Amino acid sequence: MSPRIRIIILIVASIILLIVFSHSGEILPVSTISSEPPDQLSTGLENTSPLFSITVSPLQAHAHPGDPVDCAVLITPYNGFDEPVELELEVDAGPVFKGTYNAGTMKPPYPKTYEYRVNVPEQSPAPVTVNGTLKAKSGGFSDEVDLILYIES
Repeated sequence: MSPRIRIIILIVASIILLIVFSHSGEILPVSTISSEPPDQLSTGLENTSPLFSITVSPLQAHAHPGDPVDCAVLITPYNGFDEPVELELEVDAGPVFKGTYNAGTMKPPYPKTYEYRVNVPEQSPAPVTVNGTLKAKSGGFSDEVDLILYIES
């Protein structure tokens, strides 16, 4: 694979990272969404431990090189959860590129929604499907969400 193609693929992977958590972009809190807490752990016992869930919208995005892509990430606390949440993003563009990135730490108070806008670079290869998994960890608990970015020609 030529170095030029490898650089373009790295840019695409960076786009996924920026879509979910842009440290250089503006973070805009928006209205929060409440949802019901999980009732049971996998043991079947009532869940009274502090925990959280993450929700990403949209889970799939379609874009062309040069297009903007908007994304919202919601952290919802349960049972008094009020700790920082560490985020990690795994990116997989098939045999072309794979990587894992520290996506930062979100801090309370929760619930809170973070919005992000990223422009797909004009020089991005297309068509390319980039799969991502956003993993959130805190206080011995974790949650994850699968994401897909379709860069179309």
